[in-house]
Order: sequence, then C-alpha cells, then structure tokens
Amino acid sequence: MRAAVYVRISRDREGAGLGVERQEQDCRELADRIGWNVVDVYADNDLSAYSGKPRPAYRRMLEDIGVGKVDAVVAWHSDRLHRKVAELEEFVSICEAHGTAVQTVRSGTVDLATASGRMVARMLGAASQHEIDHARERMKRAKAQAAADGRWRGGRRPFGYEPDGVTVRPSEAAPLLEAARGLVAGRSLNALARDMNDAGVTTAEGKAIDGSNLRRLIQRPRNAGLIDQRGEIVGTASWDAIIPEDVWRAALAVLADPSRKTTTGPERRWLGSGLYLCGVCGSTLYVSLSNGAARSYRCPNRAHVTRDQPAVDAFVLEIVSGVLSRPDIATLFHTPDDGTGSAVRDQQEALRARLAAFEADYAAGLINGRQMADATARVNAELDALGAKAAARMRNTALGELADQTSPGNAFLTASLERQRAIVDALATVTIRPGRRGRPAGWRPGQGYTDLETVEVAPRV
Repeated sequence: MRAAVYVRISRDREGAGLGVERQEQDCRELADRIGWNVVDVYADNDLSAYSGKPRPAYRRMLEDIGVGKVDAVVAWHSDRLHRKVAELEEFVSICEAHGTAVQTVRSGTVDLATASGRMVARMLGAASQHEIDHARERMKRAKAQAAADGRWRGGRRPFGYEPDGVTVRPSEAAPLLEAARGLVAGRSLNALARDMNDAGVTTAEGKAIDGSNLRRLIQRPRNAGLIDQRGEIVGTASWDAIIPEDVWRAALAVLADPSRKTTTGPERRWLGSGLYLCGVCGSTLYVSLSNGAARSYRCPNRAHVTRDQPAVDAFVLEIVSGVLSRPDIATLFHTPDDGTGSAVRDQQEALRARLAAFEADYAAGLINGRQMADATARVNAELDALGAKAAARMRNTALGELADQTSPGNAFLTASLERQRAIVDALATVTIRPGRRGRPAGWRPGQGYTDLETVEVAPRV
C-alpha cells in the first residue's frame, strides 16, 4: 500500500514544527507495523481544520488520492484530518470512490468501505465539531467576563502596548497621541500617517501606516482606556490609556463629521484649494492652472469668482500670521478648565443610558418600533451635537499648543503647507466675493492688480 502521512497542528507557538514532527514519527512507526510504504508526507503546520482557512497540503493529498498516487492515509488522529462535518463528508466521498484505506495512531482504523465504518467516522467528526463549538462558547463567555471586569481578553499584540496587552509602549503610544491631537486640530489622516512613517513607526505587524489603518487605530476604544463588547463601550479598562478620553471622543467626532473636508485625489498643492469659499454660491474654490503653474482660484459653478492665487494666499498668510503674533494669543486659544469638558462627557453618558433604556422598553413591549426609532433618532442628534461641541473645544486646545511656540506667527509661516491649511481652516473662513468694477487710482495698463478688499477672512474663534 502506498501510504500518505498527513500531519497538522493548529497552533505552533514556537514556530519550529515540533508538533508535526512528533506526529509524523508516530505515523511512520504505525505504517511500518502494518506493512504500508510511506510515499509522501503532507504537513499543514499552524493551521486549524476548523477555521475555514485553506490547507494546501490537505488539498494536495486529496488530489493525489483522486489521481491514484496513494492508496492509503495515515494520520495521528481523525481530528487531524478534519474537524468539520462538511469537510469529513468530502473526505469520505473521495476515499470511498477510490477504495482508500485510513489508519490513525490514536483512533484506530477508519474503515470507509463499510456503512458501520463510515458511521464511526461521522460520529468521530461530529464529536470533534461539538468539542470545538463548546470550546468557542467557553471562550466567548470568558471574554465577555473579562470585558465586564475591564481585563484584556488576549489576542495579538495591540499597537501602542507590549505583548501583555496592558503595558504601554512609548515608541508607539506617543506618535498615536500626537496623531489624534493633529486630527482634532484639522490635519489629514494621510499627512499624519506620513509623519509616522517618516519617524519609522509601523503597525504592530510591522507594516507601513496609511490613512486607513491610522483611522482604525485612533478609533479603537482600548487606546482611550475603554472596553468595548461587540461595538458597545461596556466599561473602563484596567490598562493605562494612550489617548485621553476627551481627545479620543473629539477625534471620533471629527471622523464622523460629514462636512469634514477629505479627498482621495492628489495631495493638495495650494493653500486655499478646497478651503476658500465662493461668495456667490458657497462652493469651495479650485485652482486653474496654466502650463502646470497655479494661475487663479476659480468657482466651479459658472466661474462666479476668479482671483489671483499667489496674491490671495499671501494675503491670507499675512492675516493669519498676524493673528498668531498677537500678545494675547495664549488667552485667545487656550480653553479655560471650567468643567465644560466634564459636563459634556456627563451629558453624553446620560444620553447613551437613555438609548439603552429605549432598547429595554422595546424588548419589554412598552414601546413599539416606530416610537423607538423616533426616540433613538432624537437622542443620536443630541449626541452628534455634543460630539461637535467637544471637537470644537479640543480644536482650540490643539491650537493652544501652537500658541505655546516662542513665535507662533513665524512657526505658522515656516510650517508645511498641509499644516498651514489645517491652521487656516481651524482659525478662519475665507470667502472670495465678486470683484468690483474699475481699477484703483494710479493704476496703469500692464500693471498687475488683484482686488483683495473682496477677500473676506472671518475668524472662527
């Protein structure tokens, strides 16, 4: 008999394949005792038969049985071959069609040529699946209890923490906090991700950080010291937070804001592109180019307004740097600790408690589906408003960090374009209104002229 030895281990913590080596040795000894000739070994290391992930060696073995390369299969136990009933049926069908003999070290002969043998195989398979299902139920209960107790539930090393899941790793935690504060201050996820990559920061798996995975990292409740169970915050964690809860909630509000300016296109190259507004229709202006160089800001709707790009940007930069150079800048931007932030959080928690009460009332039959939907919509609208309020407060706090610079005005002028855009957007609304007829006194033909008096820079703070 030309025998195939199949070996598998679900989890190889050492990564050395020691488990499958021991299985192979036992299987070879069994094959020798019954006089079978081992022609190939099919090994799937660190792969679960229940997870549904492809098992390359197992599939190759089935193909070899189908084309007649092997006549028999030796495994350490039947559950090494399969732990799902559906997969067992496929194996039974193939072996029955080709008269394949099956022997196992621990569970004996699996005679698939007889009805009673197939029944035994199916019983063993059903028992294996029950064992896994039961283990998963125990794991879910244990994780739910850990969540209720505020303990780490295990798994892969979370970004910002050591492998124990609770000890903060400063080399990751500090950049993540800086990114969360930068997001609240108006910076883009892509730009923040570039900063982290430039600093050599990678994900917990060692991959490059981009806007998408940075969004997920910032949104993760555990980084704010909170425990979530199936998307719902259920309590405070036992580990230290990386991002203060008020900063975290403000960042969530920024990410959820539908009016937030985002783009999936090329990186912005001009200060006001996508920021400045048309004074006629309110559309954001874009830059029209001439030979690849910026020429003017232009309204996309019938060109309501057009204005020279370099002149307008220089004008806006001058105004904003002047504001940042004021001696009272720290007082202007630093939000006083008046308890407002704590009050907002208390209101948010009260509203979330009301949402939970609505669900309980609906389950008890005290309100119908329409009443629950209407009440939920009203409370969610209040939560959105509070989130926006918290985000605005945190934006001022983030701008206060700029005010702490020795020369905030110069720091703004020398900052990157992306940072300048974030500061302009946080501080002011720039509206360009239609130009006036005529030219100023003393103007001569051939001289450049831009009507800057119709460029309105209105403060947000």
